[in-house]
Amino acid sequence: MTTDFQARAHAHVNELRATPDIVMTACEIGSGPPRELSADDAALIASAWGDAAVEGVREYLLSTDHIHVAWHMDDYSLEGEFFLKDVRNCLSGRVVPYVDVSLSPEQQELMNDGLMMLEEAPGSGRLTALRRHAPSQGLWFYDTNHRNLVPLEVDYRSYVDTLLVMKGTPGWQYLFTDVDLRHGKYHATVRQLEKTLEGFPDLFPDHDYSHLRERFQARCDRPIGGRARRAR
Repeated sequence: MTTDFQARAHAHVNELRATPDIVMTACEIGSGPPRELSADDAALIASAWGDAAVEGVREYLLSTDHIHVAWHMDDYSLEGEFFLKDVRNCLSGRVVPYVDVSLSPEQQELMNDGLMMLEEAPGSGRLTALRRHAPSQGLWFYDTNHRNLVPLEVDYRSYVDTLLVMKGTPGWQYLFTDVDLRHGKYHATVRQLEKTLEGFPDLFPDHDYSHLRERFQARCDRPIGGRARRAR
């Protein structure tokens, strides 16, 4: 496996392009090696997460401010999209630019004061944000469709690695939340995740999806292809 994130992103795009019946609708990924981590970059990351975080993100830098990838199967049975900011672009940007009165006052304050937009599927109503000054590099997932703002059980590096492996599949972030996916309102999201985790091991055999399938089973209370038990 290549070490830097930019090269890994290119490898995943090449996998999509090489897969029969997949149509690429967006591919802004840049070229060349990642931009070096400058002294100002290191100071920015350290100010947000502490000095120890600087080396941890060095292999997760991009050559551009962002990458944008979108794709779908010919029959639209599977699809994915992500617009991912370079971590330096994220931390130097603005807070999440939304107001959602359906959220609690504490969540609204968090959204407008401490969350910086990291990644989204444009137009989907879903995004992931980084929380500055969080000791665990806290990430939060916001879904306007279900009026959710929830913490993610994953750090920055694991998040972007999983983003590539799942190739921007809609709602994969819910596998790393405590949201009860057995609730009927998540039926479409769960069904899409199930089809993805059924199909991806055959489409992309070089990647291990077993841990994600296990998370699906734990969160949805059923194995892939099984019948869900609805929450009461």
